[in-house]
Amino acid sequence: MSTLLIGNPFNEHLIGDLATLPPGARRTGGNSALRMAWLAGPGDVVVVAQHVDPEYLRYMLELKGLDLGSVTILVPPPGPFGDDVLTQERLLHADFLEKARRLVQDNGIDRVLPYSFNPTVAALARELGLRDDTPGFGFLDAGGHDLLNSKSAFRVLGAGLGLPLPEGVATRSRAEAEAFAATMLSAGEPVIVKQDYNAAAHGNEILAPRPGIPQVGAPRLAVLGSSVEVTQHFEAAWPFYTNGGRDKVVVEHYLAGSVPLGSEFLITAGDVVERHVCEMRMEPVFSGIIIPGMETSPDIRRAFLDQARTLCEPIRAMGYRGLINIDGLAAPDGRVLVGEFNGRLGGTTHLHWLGEHLVGPGYLDERLLVTRNRWSVPALDAALSALHTAGLAFDTADRRGVVIMCDHTRASGAVEYCVVAEDAEDARETEGRLTELFGPTSH
Repeated sequence: MSTLLIGNPFNEHLIGDLATLPPGARRTGGNSALRMAWLAGPGDVVVVAQHVDPEYLRYMLELKGLDLGSVTILVPPPGPFGDDVLTQERLLHADFLEKARRLVQDNGIDRVLPYSFNPTVAALARELGLRDDTPGFGFLDAGGHDLLNSKSAFRVLGAGLGLPLPEGVATRSRAEAEAFAATMLSAGEPVIVKQDYNAAAHGNEILAPRPGIPQVGAPRLAVLGSSVEVTQHFEAAWPFYTNGGRDKVVVEHYLAGSVPLGSEFLITAGDVVERHVCEMRMEPVFSGIIIPGMETSPDIRRAFLDQARTLCEPIRAMGYRGLINIDGLAAPDGRVLVGEFNGRLGGTTHLHWLGEHLVGPGYLDERLLVTRNRWSVPALDAALSALHTAGLAFDTADRRGVVIMCDHTRASGAVEYCVVAEDAEDARETEGRLTELFGPTSH
């Protein structure tokens, strides 16, 4: 049987307000839907936001050992943001539903696998008759996606389990949020303000008591040197923080110098299966991944994974089934903290497929996977040719080299790459050689 894969990483349920994203970030974010094609097998259908360059599809499927016609790419009609992202209007459009029904029947599709199983996907699954073979559909159909992608809900569950969390508050009260921030800032400590719903750190802002605070994990930073400035800032920013009063706001102690950590687990009816741990590159927002890591020790990463697993158990008991990504921090003082959960696929899901299938089941012990979300190149064919000429292209025999994981050349003149390296020295050397091909990588 086959699968309908839906690449909806940037959608109206996961992002606070799609209209507030810079158009370039929205278009590139929507195009990252193409990562879902790495998970596709023969007969599968992959729904993406934008048309795919046949050259890239050929390159990807060749690495996967598949013929060009073995996987179908489906692009719904444009929506309120054109073809930038997959919204409800596009996924439930009558023309798209007609094509999808035909493919479900012709390809023997019996399940749906979205990046983000939001209410729109639940409605689509009902329309296409795919609900019965979807594990945990009842939880998702009842709005479980929103619960497990909420930063405020995470703090409730994490605190109830006694997990180490950054000091902070989750509130609808501007006075409470402002008071916590003012207290921390007056003591010389920065805070980070987070929208309850957003992705890749786009909804975050750092508030600093002085210049010079490192800006990691947020696209915005404001220096507020007095209580008057704090009040003025919250008055102006509160509509943005709350998505127009819709959501709670999370304000936390910002631990400068921390290493951002990530993890992925598979939750089934009977078990919680650990998949991998990683370090996240933030420059200042999410710009890449290192699996399993280069800056932290195995003991630090093990402590974080154990905390994350503790969080997964009650989530399993709630009825959630599928992949979940849990983030945290390795703080400079040695503490390991849990930061948020994301009940969906993540920025490492396709990398895990690459690791297990192109490197081997023991990839976590044998290789490093080091990625950048943006490598500026003149064109896709130029990038592929340069990699081969320089001897940097991934070699299936050596199980090392560079793989182009996503093609953004039409959207932003860049590609995403993954360096499969033997060790940290190998990874740094390879990334250095990449910068010599077309110039430095960008964020």
